[in-house]
Amino acid sequence: MRNIDPFSVRLFLAILEEGSIAKAAARECIVASAVSKRIGELEALFRVPLLERSVKGVTPTPAGEALQHHARMLLQTMERMYGEMSEYVEGVRGRVKVQASVSSLSSRLPGDIQDFVGVHHGIKIELEESSTPVIFRAVVEGNADVGIAPEISSLEGLQTFPYRTLTLAVVMPIGHPLAAHKQIAYVDTLEYEQVELSRASAMASLLDHAALNFNQPKHTHIRVISYETICRMVACGMGIGVVPLFFAHSHGQTFGLKFIPLSDAWARPMICIAVREGAQLTPAAKAFVEHMKQRGVEERFQHSLFDVMNLHRV
Repeated sequence: MRNIDPFSVRLFLAILEEGSIAKAAARECIVASAVSKRIGELEALFRVPLLERSVKGVTPTPAGEALQHHARMLLQTMERMYGEMSEYVEGVRGRVKVQASVSSLSSRLPGDIQDFVGVHHGIKIELEESSTPVIFRAVVEGNADVGIAPEISSLEGLQTFPYRTLTLAVVMPIGHPLAAHKQIAYVDTLEYEQVELSRASAMASLLDHAALNFNQPKHTHIRVISYETICRMVACGMGIGVVPLFFAHSHGQTFGLKFIPLSDAWARPMICIAVREGAQLTPAAKAFVEHMKQRGVEERFQHSLFDVMNLHRV
């Protein structure tokens, strides 16, 4: 089989994005006849029609739809290849695209990344904060090398490793009727007005699923985009919410809030390190994953040691 021309692949994707050969040609600064010729060469190469042409525009055939997925992956891989090779010329040994959730970034992840960069001076970390479902989808689709987020969303197509445990807590004003509890079951919060993250978040889905197990309705009239905003709304008397327990250190005394851990089994999800299943990680990405895995092991060892010490004190 002849080699595939990356420019022809790019033209094929441009046609699908623009909906016509003429618009794709204008976007890529090439005459329309040359675009048609290159698409014809692709169709001859694969021996199947890739596009259906009509007065309404151009649409992919079933074979074209299949090629569309592979074409995007091919161009992304080539872009990364050129990017990483140029960095070697500049003396940089690698680059890792990381997407992380707000819950992981609000805990110890920034410090762990700082420690990694301090040791691996030749590796660049490109970090982007996003929601858990978006993070996992980006890893599966190859738009991120590593995702770090709680295991509260679909993990299909991913290989995961434990990083740190996330403890969820109910946040409420200090004078709230539930504030005297040391732990609380989620069902006991449902009679009160709730402040939650947006419906697109994995946390909102988790709480909706938990509430379905009880016959008591959930009252949620305020949805926001961050845990910090939940704390601020609760401080203003707009309801109670569920947030990671570590927010107690930064928001408890400042906003006059009480954070009570949830006793439900699902309220201690694992923050995981996610990579695409079957992916061949670059040496830089592999070093980053191993560093994060080791930090997770160290934390679990410290917690186990703490539990043993407390057991001997009893």
